[in-house]
Amino acid sequence: MSQIKIDEIPENLQKLFTEVERTQTPLTVTREGKPLVIISPAKTQSKRAAFGAMKGRGEILGDLITPPVPLSTWDVLS
Repeated sequence: MSQIKIDEIPENLQKLFTEVERTQTPLTVTREGKPLVIISPAKTQSKRAAFGAMKGRGEILGDLITPPVPLSTWDVLS
């Protein structure tokens, strides 16, 4: 992790951000020798596919074949 004094930030800000992004290493900003803030690269989230996004997260709790009500209660079948 590299360090820079707070006095040196205004003239080098764009260059510092580019360097942090390029190297993917955090930068510590110090004031009077004490750490003030840490500038770290942003983590981008990878896009998940819409199809199969919930794969492996469901649970079957009962019988999927038999109907939940008896077939005799359906008027269409009589």
